[in-house]
Amino acid sequence: MNKREPKPRVVRELVLRVRCTEEERAAWLCKARSQERSLSDYARHVLSEEPMQRRLRPPDVDPVLLAAVGRAGGNLNQIARAMNTDRKAGREIDLIAVRTLLMALNRQLAEIVAEHSR
Repeated sequence: MNKREPKPRVVRELVLRVRCTEEERAAWLCKARSQERSLSDYARHVLSEEPMQRRLRPPDVDPVLLAAVGRAGGNLNQIARAMNTDRKAGREIDLIAVRTLLMALNRQLAEIVAEHSR
């Protein structure tokens, strides 16, 4: 898999104002929305004659699944926080207890995946 370098973020500070009629603005806005773009983004591409790249829509996610995975992530954060707190305080970390918690979390995630794969 190729890892691409992230593009440096372009900061656009200048504002271009255009006078138009209500009808023109409505037509431009309709065209921009049909491309799933803001009016600014649409105008920028039209004026610079750059081809508009299609944006990939994020897949629809079941909100129940998203909440369940979020809870599991919260549990993982609590485990990590407790370990870091103990380590900073100089207390020994009970690796068996941590392993047990991680295995329980792994089972929880497997159940979530199985339940939502049906």
